[in-house]
Amino acid sequence: MNKTNFSFDEAMNFIMSFSRFGKKVEDLSRIQRLLDLIDNPQNDLDFIHIAGTNGKGSTAEMLSGILCDAGIKTGIFTSPYIVEFRDRIRLMGKMIPKSELAEICFYIKSKLENLDDEKDFSGFEITMAIALVYFKKSGCEAVVFETGLGGLLDCTNVIKKPLVSVITSISHDHTAILGKTIREIAVQKAGIIKSGCPVVLSINNPDDAVKVVSNTAKEKGSRLIIPDLSMLEIKSTRLGDTSFVYKDVPYSLSMSGEHQIINAMSAIETAFLLKNKFKITEQNIQTGLSNAFVIGRTEVLASPLKGDSHYVILDGSHNDGGIEALSKALSEVPQPITAIVGSLKIKDVRDSLTKLFGRVKKIICVDDFTTDTIPKQELCDILNEEYSRCVDDKKTIAFCAEDTKSEYKRALSGEYQNAVICGTLYLVSYIKNL
Repeated sequence: MNKTNFSFDEAMNFIMSFSRFGKKVEDLSRIQRLLDLIDNPQNDLDFIHIAGTNGKGSTAEMLSGILCDAGIKTGIFTSPYIVEFRDRIRLMGKMIPKSELAEICFYIKSKLENLDDEKDFSGFEITMAIALVYFKKSGCEAVVFETGLGGLLDCTNVIKKPLVSVITSISHDHTAILGKTIREIAVQKAGIIKSGCPVVLSINNPDDAVKVVSNTAKEKGSRLIIPDLSMLEIKSTRLGDTSFVYKDVPYSLSMSGEHQIINAMSAIETAFLLKNKFKITEQNIQTGLSNAFVIGRTEVLASPLKGDSHYVILDGSHNDGGIEALSKALSEVPQPITAIVGSLKIKDVRDSLTKLFGRVKKIICVDDFTTDTIPKQELCDILNEEYSRCVDDKKTIAFCAEDTKSEYKRALSGEYQNAVICGTLYLVSYIKNL
């Protein structure tokens, strides 16, 4: 008997059989070929397309929350997953059912069976294809679509006419692929701007990034909206209590920090543009923003505001812009603060984790939370060397952990008084799965 479907485990094995990046891409022809095989579901969907170095995940959740609160059937595609693979493909806030994922995987596999170069595709491309089939099948009215890497050559950029393109904070990350300068990276991010489609750019960007995005929008005949900083009044940026007034309307956020206010301003301006197509009220925007939450974005695990005696913060920032935003948020936490950190080998921790200097009293290095991590002793050596150079202090700031699980327990118990766990989303995933 011929098999007519996958089990969920078989579906996951199929997805994981593809490499992370696939064969190197020079254009979007490979993803277009895959989508042609499955009848181009993206052509029947309306997108809000989001790119950026930092903030795109939070902004995506805010926009999804606004649209869902307005009763608009909304899909969201994000990356990477944190707790479970299915959390990156959601409809009205709920993960794709295992049965649906298995069925769609079987369908896609059947379309690839006669290809000699099937394994040229990346796992991300296959996952995106699953999401698009699911969103079309479910009758989505809007899809919040987060880029994976960059923008110009990212496979999500195959969509032709987004309702709105959103570009969040741009800083240094993936420089080996996207370029070493802000200008080069901005060119990649601005690649999602489409002719005649409006674009919202976050207010906190370097001049070089603003110039690139502005010039690209002008060339494409696209209206560029940058939130109006003069219309912002920040009320509170305390951890667990972030509130502000923008254009005379009060808002509160579940996510903490001034950087989340900046993300929210982009989401608000995007929602204003979406009113041309959908019925979105001011109340929908307020409720959507207040309910939006992303695991591991300055997530408060323990706080005096929750009745605890100390703070424990969990954050997945892994580049200089993200760690800088985290460091600023930590100014609300009383000393002493101990940082439990880990990083992947592909990251340059000299430009990121060193931004914790001055905010934390001690750094505990871990390496057992996933594969391809920087060995904890090597990470200690790098951070101590940089501390000596940057702070001109010969004392040791970084130490090796026994293991991640033990350090997490110490943090929760208050042994370190206040603690932050950070350095990579893979560490966040490990902690959440504990």
